[in-house]
Amino acid sequence: MNRLWLALRTFWRTLTEADFAARVEPLFSDRPTGPDLRVLAVLQRDGRLVDFLEEDIDGYADAEIGAAARDIHRGCRKALHDYLTIEPVLDGAEESSVRVPADFDPAAVRLIGNVDAKPPFQGVLKHHGWRVRSVRLPVLPAPRDDSSVLSPAEVEIP
Repeated sequence: MNRLWLALRTFWRTLTEADFAARVEPLFSDRPTGPDLRVLAVLQRDGRLVDFLEEDIDGYADAEIGAAARDIHRGCRKALHDYLTIEPVLDGAEESSVRVPADFDPAAVRLIGNVDAKPPFQGVLKHHGWRVRSVRLPVLPAPRDDSSVLSPAEVEIP
């Protein structure tokens, strides 16, 4: 019954509110949009992350990869700190003992190992996880068509 009421409310607001309809429309599109792509676009713009990940690095020496990785790390880290406020999901050092309460959020805490018991759990913190506290993404130029441009092609005019 709740889904029927939700559908009717959504239908009515889509008909009567243009802003609401604009927010609903992407839900019916297969094309990726939104902040996920903007984060990736910023990491590409400032750190060339996509270029690095798409490069076949098997033919390079470790020293060459390390030098490139240092520049990419610097640019991506700056972009991350400029546009996102992130914090650990769980406080504590890796390999420290932690208690996971019975009402834990499975999207925020992934249990690994022997998980046969019932919560609360006592375990060893393997990674503290990351949570986005705030987002301040820049406005990027919108493409003219339905494509999802992460990084524009660059053409130098002599």
